[in-house]
Amino acid sequence: MNSVRHSQPESKVFNKKQLKNLSQEELIELVLKTEKEKEEIQARFRGLSTIVINAFHNCKEVALLADKYLIAEDKWMGLAIEQQISHMLESLRVLAENSSSQFQALLGKGSEKIGRAEVDKELKENKGSWVNGSKELIEATRIVDQVVKSLPENTPLAGEFKSIVNEPAASIAALEKKPSLGRQKVNPKVRERTVVPASDKVPHCKGCTEEMIKLSSFVETIRRKTLPKLDNLEALSQRQDVYVCPKCGQAHVRLPVDAEHPVNCARTVGTSMLVELAMGLYSGIPLHRQIKELQQKLCLGHDTVSYNLHDLARFYLHPLALLYESSLKKADVLIADETVFPVLEAQGRGKCAKECMDETKLRKQNYLLALTTAASAPEQIFILKYLPSRSAQAISSQITSDFQFNTLVTDGYSAYETVLQALGGERKHQSCLIHYRRKLLSALLSSSLLKELHQSALGEKEKLKQMKIRVQQAEPGSCVLICVEALSKLYNLQEAISKEVSQRKQEEYRRRQDSLLTAVDKIMSCQADKICIKTQSGLYKKGVGGGLYSAACAYYMNLRNEFKVFIDDFKVPADSNLVESRLRPVTVLRKNIWYKQSVEYSVDMCDIYSIFKTLELNGIAPVEYLKKYCRSVYGHVLDKAWTEALKDGHDKTKKIGSLDFKHGLEDYDLKPWLPSTYKQLQAES
Repeated sequence: MNSVRHSQPESKVFNKKQLKNLSQEELIELVLKTEKEKEEIQARFRGLSTIVINAFHNCKEVALLADKYLIAEDKWMGLAIEQQISHMLESLRVLAENSSSQFQALLGKGSEKIGRAEVDKELKENKGSWVNGSKELIEATRIVDQVVKSLPENTPLAGEFKSIVNEPAASIAALEKKPSLGRQKVNPKVRERTVVPASDKVPHCKGCTEEMIKLSSFVETIRRKTLPKLDNLEALSQRQDVYVCPKCGQAHVRLPVDAEHPVNCARTVGTSMLVELAMGLYSGIPLHRQIKELQQKLCLGHDTVSYNLHDLARFYLHPLALLYESSLKKADVLIADETVFPVLEAQGRGKCAKECMDETKLRKQNYLLALTTAASAPEQIFILKYLPSRSAQAISSQITSDFQFNTLVTDGYSAYETVLQALGGERKHQSCLIHYRRKLLSALLSSSLLKELHQSALGEKEKLKQMKIRVQQAEPGSCVLICVEALSKLYNLQEAISKEVSQRKQEEYRRRQDSLLTAVDKIMSCQADKICIKTQSGLYKKGVGGGLYSAACAYYMNLRNEFKVFIDDFKVPADSNLVESRLRPVTVLRKNIWYKQSVEYSVDMCDIYSIFKTLELNGIAPVEYLKKYCRSVYGHVLDKAWTEALKDGHDKTKKIGSLDFKHGLEDYDLKPWLPSTYKQLQAES
């Protein structure tokens, strides 16, 4: 009990004589003080009593458990075999319960919490999702099909209902799957770095095709002609393996085939390492996680690698991204989508907030715009662009008048319609059918229709009777259910078209798709008259009390002319799923880093993703490709810099400094680095 004892100041003890000498005020003060001390002592006593009583009960419980489960050897042996087995099973049951409670204590929060109550709660909350409502939806579809097939011809919308329900599923031939190559043997021969060029072949001048001579053997000739430049040339010939053309003065620095080079003369990190880091960034790994150990081992500054990677992006990758974009602008079909990606500088927050002081340019939310070609395009291109906002003006700054597409495929966002009007011409707009289908499913799965039909208490006849009443009255729930079935059959036909070789068959499938969409249009038009409100501008909005059924119907009516554009052109997809799937790597990185600090580095990120995704779509190994490309660009810019430096009498005591890539790339031919051209050149070599 010593451990719970509290040290209190001792009270002064008065005898009778001393008490008589005290005044009335002092006696009152003494009484109050004594009462307070008494209450404190009683409170401490009650606390100690509670501890003792709890300890007593715990000891009693432990004694009972010990008596029940800790059996002496002689007592255990005296029990019958059945009693011994029963005792062991009971012990295992208690152990299992204790283990379960321990796991609940460890994982006591969020979706990882263990326990039947939590599982039931989560299942109940997710009851309206597509996964959990799929069985109910399948059963409801089966019932409505039976009802529709027996509908009288004079029933409203009977023709449309029957055309959808009686539409047969397309027969899709099984695709021939190519056998996987499996695990490949790694080449054990590891190339060692050389200090001299691998080839002894003398290069020719790029400008005049004259055979070049080695600078070290040309020093004497230069000495006689240009004595002021002698020291500079000798120093240069000792530092690098440089050749010069005696006719036109073109310089050429020959680097070993496997030699590393920086992104710029003033930088210290090799280009190959930066390309690998960019690959990690594309895979969703934040830069700071990749270079954490690297900074410690190589004693690099906290921003050294990021600055080098920034140079790689703006000097090498950005011109390549513009090349890809120039190819995308020639595409006949353009698919667009945008996703949220916060940039703190554009929001007036973070380390770079002072860079954006104009409050009129600040935005609460920032986006990335993804542009890609259709699956039918001969060359697959993916471009990612930074958007300060989701306005039509921001999108128009990226989708400019030099884009030559005839059809734009989007998710139906109204700003794209404004962009198309600004571009002019007879460009078409295909809105995503999957987004429309999602709205139908959200309305259906959140209603009571599926739950009522799924009740086990109702028999088959009762379910058919209820559904027949709904269908005959063209009730919104039954109409939406039939429209969902129509879209499912439409995508079944779409898959058949993608796998069918015969043009006649493809056209037949397309006519059947057109018939399904025509039936859906009539059903939605009928529902719009009942549950939607038509405004003076001709647009539809959700009716009062219409709920999600009304919202889905208004969504369709406002975009009805944009849902059938793909019917007339096999190259146009019915949805924007392709660009959404190609945009997914960016969402992985967003989940890991949450935001970017500056707009400039956001543009770098967009260029990295544009190039790596485009190369991946065209079956090109991005790391190997970019190493070759960076080496080619660096060599060209370096040669041009030294050629101009030698002609201008560059002082040997001064370095060339940072290379001017903007000037150096003015006469560089980027076309061989287009994916299609690159693959062709690789096949020929």
